[in-house]
Amino acid sequence: MFLSRLVRAIGIIVICFLSAFFILLFSWLPRGGVYSFVSRKIWGPGLLWCAGAKLKVEGADNIKGKSHGIYFSNHQSNFDIPAITAALRTPLYFIAKKEIKKIPIFGWGMWAIGMVFVDRKNSEKARKSMEQGARVVRGGKSLSTFPEGTRSRTGEIQAFKKGTFHLAKSGPIRLIPVAIIGTKNIQPPGGKLQIGKEVIVRIGKPISESEVDAMPLNELAKYARDRIIELMGEKEKPDLDEPRNALNLPKK
Repeated sequence: MFLSRLVRAIGIIVICFLSAFFILLFSWLPRGGVYSFVSRKIWGPGLLWCAGAKLKVEGADNIKGKSHGIYFSNHQSNFDIPAITAALRTPLYFIAKKEIKKIPIFGWGMWAIGMVFVDRKNSEKARKSMEQGARVVRGGKSLSTFPEGTRSRTGEIQAFKKGTFHLAKSGPIRLIPVAIIGTKNIQPPGGKLQIGKEVIVRIGKPISESEVDAMPLNELAKYARDRIIELMGEKEKPDLDEPRNALNLPKK
């Protein structure tokens, strides 16, 4: 068992750095070079394969024909990003902490294709990073965020921070909820790699630009969290029509 985990861990490291190397090498090409192909067809699926994970995608028809926007998800594990990258048909760009930018090859590759790095300790620099994120989306790219801000150690959905929703309201930009289920079983925070688990990526119906624009910031953040809770099928049953009714928005 130890040897199997070691081989798989080495495979994960090799795939990460080879993917980043090729992305960096061809970053001069238009539209981010080979990023879309490498991230969606090699990096994401490759990491899940190394973990022996089976990926199941649900709700893909909810974004059929129009995939552009801000994808927001719950955060349980280091495997959340590979899972959502492999599941979606559109290449995703991320807001990452600035320390990742310093990692040789991997961080350089992220910087070369236009990922957004944020300094969490400096509110002014963080604000400018969010403005950069807005420009990324307005330029036609899709952004992926984790509004909880950090991985949940219990699996429970934590309160959503407001940065993602400030960003969405600056457009306004539509929001697409994505529930990620099962990644904590592969590798919980601080835990060992577990082999052969199932991962479900469940895509919900988008929150339209008009809804984003109409809802107050706090209410939008709460409503978005409720959407993720609903998609995950948790026991807590939110009233998803409450903010719509309060704003005279049409029910689904």
